[in-house]
Amino acid sequence: MARVGLPTKSAKLKAARLATASLSRSRSTSSPTALVAVALGAFAFRVVSALVEAFAARLYAHAPRVESEPTFGIYRILVRLVDRWVGHWLAAPVTAPVVVSWIAFSGAMAMLLRVAQLDIDGERADGAVLLAAVFPFASVFGGHSAEALFLVCALGAFYGFRTGHWIAGGLCGAFATATLPAGILIVPALAWIGLRDSSARRISMLTGLALAVAGIAAYLSYLYYRGGPVGGWTASMSGWGFRLEQAPWTPLAALFTSHQPPLDAFNGVVTMIALATVPLVWWRLNGGYAIYMLAILLLPLMSASPDALGRACALLFPMFILAASIRWRVAVVLLAVTSAMLYVLANS
Repeated sequence: MARVGLPTKSAKLKAARLATASLSRSRSTSSPTALVAVALGAFAFRVVSALVEAFAARLYAHAPRVESEPTFGIYRILVRLVDRWVGHWLAAPVTAPVVVSWIAFSGAMAMLLRVAQLDIDGERADGAVLLAAVFPFASVFGGHSAEALFLVCALGAFYGFRTGHWIAGGLCGAFATATLPAGILIVPALAWIGLRDSSARRISMLTGLALAVAGIAAYLSYLYYRGGPVGGWTASMSGWGFRLEQAPWTPLAALFTSHQPPLDAFNGVVTMIALATVPLVWWRLNGGYAIYMLAILLLPLMSASPDALGRACALLFPMFILAASIRWRVAVVLLAVTSAMLYVLANS
């Protein structure tokens, strides 16, 4: 019989669980200082990677890589602004496109830390950032490409939708859809998250989704106002990455039916690993994340471009969160070391 005026044993246990959960949440929330430290560390990593790549280019006789600047999205606008403001102080290989990519990558790694902490504790969330930074194809975030800018915007959108900040998430989604042509494919994942949230205010959530769609609509309207893309809209769609030339399973089947160059085969193998993690992401993390992964991989699988597969896999942040959630810390460290070694080989 419970003593009058004193909590029962079950009440004590319940209070202890609530206290433990509260402590866990407080530990999993990064302070602004920690986020700044992650961003600075990511920027330093990009600088060191660029120095190592420049040293390797001098040490070994390689054909120079020709990087073309994206022809779609607000990345071009940001590059022009940076070039106008500080371009006269920059010199190759540190150019305006590279500066935009490095800053966006730094913000993406800080944002990834916050997103990862929604599902795993603070220490493991650091592992997700590390795995994303040393992913074999993460070098795409340091060149003349819009992937880093898309990633930071997409992470902001998912964080906003998962925490109930629908308008902020929708604005981030608008920037994401206006950065890459395939960015519109994040909308079904955001809708899944919003519609399954029973506490969501429907009007705010639908407004956030509408804002995400409005991003690409606004950018296409801007292009129309400027006279349309050079070469016509149909030709530009192909140049932007909308090249649907094969069935999505064709590049995966080619791993077993044809002899491919090592780097092309590596792109295919990494893609197969990413696809294998989709059910685990759905089960362990969030169904919206799994939808996002499938959507981001769909166009590269159909574009007949092996390089596009690796670039797309670098955007699959749920895969890194899932890997960082492995109970054995040694396994995460081994994954990071192996990934870093492959990062060097893939970019050598």
